[in-house]
Amino acid sequence: MFGFEKKHMYDEDFDSEAVVSRYEGGMVSADYTAESLNRKEMNKPENPYHLMVPHGKGHLTYLYHDEVIEEYEGEFDYGQYQGQGRLVWRGEVFEGRFEEGVFVG
Repeated sequence: MFGFEKKHMYDEDFDSEAVVSRYEGGMVSADYTAESLNRKEMNKPENPYHLMVPHGKGHLTYLYHDEVIEEYEGEFDYGQYQGQGRLVWRGEVFEGRFEEGVFVG
């Protein structure tokens, strides 16, 4: 989805399992329904995991061994950078408009 996940952009020994993400902001969940709140037993949810997707305004940071490798603050549209935002990636700053995850200026 985002830059760090493109393995060919990093050395072969890049450990994608060591990437930690932090997010603050609006979210949507495509698979979350009110039915999941109305279960008979608290410790037996039908789907214990919900796919939470950044949506609206937010701040997303990816860390690799405690080093920031990608940071975005701005607008999201169902997980993609969309609208006004500021992306710091590999030491470069991209500030302006994003469309479907692509910086357009």
